[in-house]
Order: sequence, then C-alpha cells, then structure tokens
Amino acid sequence: MIIIDTHCDTLTELAKLAGRIERHPAQSSSDVNPVVTYEHMKQGGVTLQVTTLWAGPIGPAGHPYERAMAQVESIPELTAQGLVQYKEFVSAKEDAPGFILSVEGAEVFEGSIERVHEFYDRGVRMCALLWNNENELGYPHCKDGDKPLKPFGLEAVREMNRLGIAIDVSHLGEGGFWDLIEHADKSPMASHSCCRALRDHSRNLTDDQIRALILRGGWIGINFYPAFLSDKPNPVTVQTVVDHIDHIIQLGGAGNVGFGSDFDGIESTPIGLEHPGKMGNLVDALRARYDEQTVRGIAGESFLRYISKI
Repeated sequence: MIIIDTHCDTLTELAKLAGRIERHPAQSSSDVNPVVTYEHMKQGGVTLQVTTLWAGPIGPAGHPYERAMAQVESIPELTAQGLVQYKEFVSAKEDAPGFILSVEGAEVFEGSIERVHEFYDRGVRMCALLWNNENELGYPHCKDGDKPLKPFGLEAVREMNRLGIAIDVSHLGEGGFWDLIEHADKSPMASHSCCRALRDHSRNLTDDQIRALILRGGWIGINFYPAFLSDKPNPVTVQTVVDHIDHIIQLGGAGNVGFGSDFDGIESTPIGLEHPGKMGNLVDALRARYDEQTVRGIAGESFLRYISKI
C-alpha cells in the first residue's frame, strides 16, 4: 500500500538541533526530538513524506529565505538515515521510503519569480502561500483573511502552475482561497487542514471550501493536531481523524482526501498517532469503515492522481 503524508516540519526541527535556526525560548535541546525518521516511516509503512521549508514565525521580517536555506542544509541528515529525496511524487517507491520538499510561507521567495525557480530547482513541488503572517502574496486565515491575493500572489501562482508546483491553501485566508478557485489554472490543495463543521476554527475549511476543492479536482490532507480536530473534552483519537476524513467523503470527496499529519510541527497528537510508525492504526480504522479500494485511495493513491494532473 502507498501511504503519503503531505505535511511535516521535520527539517525545521533538524535545523534547530544543529543550531542553524533558533529554538523557541521555552524549548531546550531535549524538547527537539523529530518523530519523522526512516525507522518510524518503515514501521508505519509510509511511502512518502512531504517535509516543508517553513518561513518562520514572524513573516517577511524574519529573514525567511535564510531560514529556508538553513533547513535545506539539514536535508543530508534525512538522507543519511536512508530516506530518499524525490523531486517527483510519481517516482516514489514503496520499498524506498523518502521525502519531497514543500514551502510553508511563500515569503521565502522575497517577492521574486526568480526565487520561485530556485526553489523549484531544489525540488520543491508544493507551496503553501501563507503561514500565519501577511506576506507579499496575501493574507492569512487569522488576520485580514477576507482580503484577496495581492498582485505578486497571482503572478507567483501562475508561474507555479506553469512549473508544476501544487498550490497549498492551508493557512490562507478565505479571500485568497476564493481568488485561487476563480483564477488558478490548476486545482489547489490543502496539505494539512481539517473540517470547520466538526471543529469551528479559522484554520479549518468550511463545507463550501471543501466542495469547491472537490469540484476543482483538488485534494485535502487532514491535520492530526488535536486543537484543529476537536474542542470537546473527550480525548482525541484515531477515530477523530477518521471522522474528519468521513465528513469530506460525505461531501463527495472520497477521491480527494488523505493525510496531512503536521508531525514535528504540533506539540500533541491524537492517541494512537504519536508518530509515523503508528500510521497502521489509522489505516486499520479506515478499513473498519470503508472498502479496500477506498482505503488505498485515502492512504495515498488519490493524492498521486491529484498531483499527476499538476
């Protein structure tokens, strides 16, 4: 079975461990313990992990390009474990677990189309336009989220569409989202988002957004962060993740949904999904609810169909 996870922050954590970027003031070196490893991926049967180059917590003022390059310098620490760096999703092999690069926060481009090309040449094949800060492309979900994309945002989207970089709407405000739906040449995706109908949070997608992505042929990876999955006092478990997947399926998205864990970027996880080695628990929970063809699609095949069109 092909299992694909479309978001983690492992390169950020590795760069912290190496002292290439700063840790949070409350973080000690012992608090930085990346869970996305060759051993865990083999244990959980994970074929391919998308690991992001994160622009950082303060946006364009925080030297995002330099931060991204510090994370690029950490790539050998993944390949030394035995993980393969792929530049094309369709090249991934089940018996050779590996990773592919994305961007989270397109302020790393510094307002330059030439930078878009540079990151493409480095192997970036997905790009979340925003994190939680306004940048040269647009506005995040948490501030001025009703505003549309900026002119450079539309220009960069067109060029990424041309190159074959998937446009990721996670963290993007609704104004920018609907701009993409109307103007993007290729279908956008959400690498690590949940359903607002089940957890009312601005980081989550509304049913209208989910339907729009489905109609455009897009794709959604469900985030494992408990705060985005539920606000109820009950423990968040593997079944909570399945509930979000099922909500998208009920909206018509059986072929448009999968996994976007956010491992190494979240401080807590659902019970039974503490690291990639536990992915089998999620697959088993899906098998208890759906037929094998549907499960295989959710696990990774539907994402490969999506990305092949990008």
